[in-house]
Amino acid sequence: METNNKIVSFFKRHPIIFNLSLIVLALFVVCYAALFCLDIFTEHGKTVKVPDVRNLSLSEATSVLHSAGFNCEVTDSMYNENYNLGAVVDQSPKANSEVKSNRTIYVSINYSSPRTILLPNLADYSERQGVSMLQGLGFSNVEVVYVTSPYKGLILGVSVDDRQVEPGTRVLPSANIKLRVGDGNEEDSLL
Repeated sequence: METNNKIVSFFKRHPIIFNLSLIVLALFVVCYAALFCLDIFTEHGKTVKVPDVRNLSLSEATSVLHSAGFNCEVTDSMYNENYNLGAVVDQSPKANSEVKSNRTIYVSINYSSPRTILLPNLADYSERQGVSMLQGLGFSNVEVVYVTSPYKGLILGVSVDDRQVEPGTRVLPSANIKLRVGDGNEEDSLL
């Protein structure tokens, strides 16, 4: 009893220390209550596996994600010939990740139409420069055909899938491109 009286008398003589002690105690109680409520509000420890929606159409992927309790948002589109046109190519978070429900799953989709590349004007370029430029743009099937001309190594014309095309034409990257290049044989061209 005497110890309690000493504590009470100490706090009566030092009200600032008493008030600071109450503030620290109140702060501890408020922080503990806030963390407890935060665990309930954020559903701490309750997770759901993200379904794999790659190679599904956007409407199918959205339906699968909604039925699993997620939202779906398209963030990017790209062209990948290994996927169907309009299909989901990538997703974030990845498939089978553990996340909380009602979260947004971000998807990248494949273009709904194949990508085309603008064919540059290659007239009067060297063979090496023209082939390098076409490969840099993404064309994979470039063939060089030598024709009689006094200008060795100079590109004289371009054909796509065996038909003449003008510069500026949009072409699929998988198209067969033939460069007609001069062979430098001047005598044959005069005959």
